[in-house]
Amino acid sequence: MATADDQNLSLGKLKRSRDGTNSYTTADTSLGAQNDGSSQTKMSDFSITAVDNSLSGYNYLWEQTTEGYHMTFANAGSLFLSKLGSRDDNFSWAKGWADSVIEITATAGYSASFAAKAISNARTGDGEVNPFPAGSNNVAVVLTASFAEDGQSDGYNDHATRYNTNVNQSITIVDSYGGSPSCLLVGTPVDMADGTTKDVEDLQIGDWVMSMNMPGQLDEDEASWRKCRFPDSDDFTQHSASVQDINFDFSYNYWNINNGQEMITGEHEMLYRPPESSGKYTYLQVWGWLTAPNMLVGGSLMDKNGKAIEITSLENVVDNDEGFEVVQIDVEPLDVYFGKTFLVHNKGSDDDPF
Repeated sequence: MATADDQNLSLGKLKRSRDGTNSYTTADTSLGAQNDGSSQTKMSDFSITAVDNSLSGYNYLWEQTTEGYHMTFANAGSLFLSKLGSRDDNFSWAKGWADSVIEITATAGYSASFAAKAISNARTGDGEVNPFPAGSNNVAVVLTASFAEDGQSDGYNDHATRYNTNVNQSITIVDSYGGSPSCLLVGTPVDMADGTTKDVEDLQIGDWVMSMNMPGQLDEDEASWRKCRFPDSDDFTQHSASVQDINFDFSYNYWNINNGQEMITGEHEMLYRPPESSGKYTYLQVWGWLTAPNMLVGGSLMDKNGKAIEITSLENVVDNDEGFEVVQIDVEPLDVYFGKTFLVHNKGSDDDPF
């Protein structure tokens, strides 16, 4: 790359950005020395034109996990990252005022690791004002980083846009409620109220999804909502519900129903009707809420038209190494929505102690 028109090609400043020696008024070094003796070095090899205006890394950080974030740069020379970008003294990292929920665990120049602490699920009862009360759901945090060589305002790359300027990244620390995720796999298309579909990970707070009005269904704030039973679905009608919350997580297994008609974690309730009989057992033909591990092949799940679809296969898919990215949403005022094919319930607010 070429150096910028207004760049001060100071060998002394370059040396200071490499080792912190404040000798930029008298360049007591050589250009080759800044590249470990190479004679093929150019000043532009250490140059950038801009610091990008956001950090690179996940927007969602699950409680009690650690993720890496890093700064990025425009038109970085071939030696910039290895010689200047690797030096801690050229960078400043911060985490806003969210000391109670996140900490910086390591820095390596233009990269840093942030660890989210556990978010408590029980009220403390101390009555104190706390910006992150125990039992809160997700927590918004702002990560901040800046690039200024050796902490100086007049560094070798002081010509670059956003040099010595804070770059911010807003992230969300997700409260897992201390339990297993109850979610759909990333990539699951969700029916929207307007007849379109969105992949579950692309949903936004305030989106309206297709739902089902179910007379007699208790609100999820009632502890006994899972006990609701429906002899038939004649009174069910399509409706809509608004997305109020979105949580991202990883699960080490999920259930593949009917060869991909639904891929869902085993903690997620779905509207289910058992088969008329299985082996020596005969079942009452009513609809109710059940999780996939407790279902039987031959039972039925409900599609968006209120039609019973027979379960022909149930497969538990496990990956204990990498796991699977999953997304959980909460919708209101109705507590149900459709996954790829079938009617499912919110996680259930009785998992939230208040």
